[in-house]
Formats: sequence, structure tokens, C-alpha cells
Amino acid sequence: MFRLILLIALVTGALTSVTALAQERITLVPLVSESYGIESVVPEDWVDVGGGIVARQASATDATLLAQQSAPVPKDDVLTSLLPQLGLSEPPESTGAHQGGALNWTLYEAETLGVAVDLALAEEDHTTYIVAFQTSPVERDALRASLFLPVLDAFAPLEVSDEPVPYDIEEVTFANGEISLAGTLTLPPGGGPHPAVVLVSGSGPQNRDESLGGGIAIRPFKLLADALTRAGLAVLRYDDRGTGASTGTFSTATVSDFARDAAAAVGYLRSRDDIDTNRVGLLGHSEGGLVAAMLAPGNRDLGFVVALAGPAVNGRELLKLQNQRMFEAEGATEEEIAAQLEFVEALFGVVDDPAAIEDLAHERAIEQIEALPDEQRESLGDIEQYARSVADQLAQQYGSAWFVSFLNYDPTEDWAQMTQPLLAIYGGKDVQVGADQNAPALEAALRRAGNEQYEIVVLPNANHLFQEAETGSVSEYARLPAEFTSDLVPTIIEWLKDEGIIHG
Repeated sequence: MFRLILLIALVTGALTSVTALAQERITLVPLVSESYGIESVVPEDWVDVGGGIVARQASATDATLLAQQSAPVPKDDVLTSLLPQLGLSEPPESTGAHQGGALNWTLYEAETLGVAVDLALAEEDHTTYIVAFQTSPVERDALRASLFLPVLDAFAPLEVSDEPVPYDIEEVTFANGEISLAGTLTLPPGGGPHPAVVLVSGSGPQNRDESLGGGIAIRPFKLLADALTRAGLAVLRYDDRGTGASTGTFSTATVSDFARDAAAAVGYLRSRDDIDTNRVGLLGHSEGGLVAAMLAPGNRDLGFVVALAGPAVNGRELLKLQNQRMFEAEGATEEEIAAQLEFVEALFGVVDDPAAIEDLAHERAIEQIEALPDEQRESLGDIEQYARSVADQLAQQYGSAWFVSFLNYDPTEDWAQMTQPLLAIYGGKDVQVGADQNAPALEAALRRAGNEQYEIVVLPNANHLFQEAETGSVSEYARLPAEFTSDLVPTIIEWLKDEGIIHG
């Protein structure tokens, strides 16, 4: 999901000094970002701080930065997601439009915590493109003319070359009630009928490639679709509801809603003459593993399941360990970890009370701010306003229907009724769905089911995205190559062969 990190800071020093900075000549150099699928320009000497953001860093308190990103969600959803960071309670009115070299931009302006923000959004081919620029109010006009507008003129979606592939590619749509889900079906050569699999994504709004945003270049489902189709399996991957070319609303959906979408995808494949209805399966990543657990018991339409980092414990237990491991991987102290776990436990008790969630989040934000060094704390400006902004954002996240459904769902009983062939793969360095917590729980459940056709594999150096990892931390994802660890795909293909789903 798109996330703009506003590096809010107080800009100090004489007015003449910041004006001089603004009037300095800015040399723009080409930018190509495969992570966001864009090409543009950036200031030559600014510092890349990750996530599509470059910062001027002229001083310790310099708040000037430029962000260029994309997200597979509608423009209005992007704008709504930015409101807490902009210090706003409702979407701002547009201040106008700007015709760039490739895109027509809608412009917005805001001032928050002493920082002026210019925002431009453009929507094309089911993707929203974002350019955000922030600086001190006194520099805004000069830098808007010399930087922000030239970036809008240079910005363009990255053209992707279509290399020949040894299989057919078909753009498809299928329905779940009134929701139209759009995806890509890749088919091995020949008329079939082919064995087939549906790919189901993890949490958060993602397109059919499971693009993750935040500067993370790997597209797990695009890689899997290519490899599995070359191995003889038809693969259907689709945009989550409310993302890409799919209709519906993502923000109000629950885990059960996503399971119904996946069931519709399975039904669509089974309706096709070129698909072998006895060999249609589901491959779920992370939350997609929960979807598999929901759909599999007693489901004759589902012939097999592959679960990648699939949870096998309830949401509360998963999130407690996840928070601990994620903080550990980022180098947090024991005191910081203990405080976060205390917050998580308290949160579990108030998930049905939005006001209580906001109060709890506000209290936690104040605690974290007060623990900052003096210089960092002072750079945030109005502490209360900043804390309320953070609390509002967290309240929206933790009070959502999806979060409540995730906390309340325990997949154990569903896994304990699953009799289809199952391959479950975990990453040994996964800090989000820990192998040591979930693999034993899954095996115990499958034994209760009397399932004799399962295999559970732990890839020692894989993270949650099955990249070859050093620490497994979430912040490391964007720094790693956009490829899987070398043993993931061969493990899946060999298992499919062993089960007779594809032929070697």
C-alpha cells in the first residue's frame, strides 16, 4: 500500500538563509524506479532515504523532501489514506490541475506542523501516481517552480517491454456477486485441459502481481505465475477487490470477503473447458493462507493447496509474536519491545470501541515521542497535534472490519478438517509469520485431520516474501533483489510433480 513518510521538522535559521537555499540552482537527473514503475527526475545531490523519497538534508532540521510513488488503488483512496499525515480530517479541495508530459495531475496543498506540502495525483490504467513535495513555507514558491512542476512534467509510467514467453496470456474477469474481479490467466501450450491454481495475496490492497509498494521491487505473484506456467500449470492471479481493475471496496472487506473472492476465482477456472476440474488448487501467501484454511474443509472444488507463510494460530497470538520479532529485527531495546507488547495486549481489549482505540493510540504516541532525543522531539513541532494525527491513523487501521475479523479468526479448526494435499512453506527468517510458531501448529492440526498428504518445509534464510534475507526485518525487503530465494520455486514444482498435479 502507498505510504508517504513526511519527515516533519522545524526549519530554523535566518529567513535569508532558507531563501538562499531555495534560490540555489537545482540540477535534475534521470530517475528510473522499477519498484514503482515510473521514470522521472530527482535533484542530483539529494539523499535517497527509501520508499521513493529523496531528502535535501541541508541541515539536521531540513524538512525538504520529494516523494514519487505509485499505488494500485483509486486516486480518492490514496488521498484519504494521506489525511492523517497531512493533519487533515477530510479530503482537501483541489487547487487546480497541471498537464505534465505524460499525465494530467490533480493538485492539492496543505500546511501541517510548520511544513508546506504540495501534492499531485494522477490516475491511469488502474494505478494512481503520486508526487509529494514538502518544505518550509518560505521556500515553497521558489522550489515549486524549480523542482515540483519540472518533476510533474518529466514524470511518466515506465514502459515495460513484453518479452516473448512460451505460454498464452489472457486478461479475464469473473464475478463475486456484484463485484467484478480482474486478473491475468497464463496457460501452458496446448489445448488442455490443464491443471490450474489460483494465487491469493496477503494482507493489504495489492494488484495481481502482489506489488507491495514502499519501494519493494519484488512482485511475488508475477514471478510465481511465470515459473509455474512454464512448469505446466495454468495460473490465475487477480487484483484484490477495490484495487487495479477490480471493483468493490477494499477498506470495508473482511477475511471472509476475501475468501469468497478466492472461491469465485476457483469457480471461474472450473467453468472453463481448457481447465482440468479435478486439478484446481489454491496458492495463498500470508493472509492468503488463512483464505485457504477457510475454503479447504469439505470443498470438493479444491484439489490441492500451497500455503506460503500461512498462519496456523489465531490472530492475537500471531500479532503478539509478530510485533516482538519485528521490533527485535529493527534493533529495539527490551524496554521498547515490552512497551509495544503492552500496547498490543491493551489494543486487543478495545477493538470494538473506536474511541478507546484512538485514546490508547494517542497515549502510545505520546510515550514514543517523549522517549525521543530532545532534538528529534522538538523537530515534530506541536506534539499534541502530531500525536492526534498518529492516533487517528491507527484508529482507522485497528478499528477496521478487516482487523477485527483477523483477530477473531482462528484457523486451527479449519486446518484440522483439511484433507486435500497440502504443501506449506515457511521462511526461517520471517518476522511476520514465524516458522517456529506456525509450522508445529499446522502439523498438529493436519494430524488431527488424518491428512497423510502434506509436506511442511522451512527455508532457513527466507523472509516473509521468500527473498534470501540477512535479518528478515521488514525494512530490509526493499534492499534485497527482486527475486525469490533459490529453493522456493523448485520446492513447489517438485511437490506438484510428486502429487501428480503436473508431469515432469
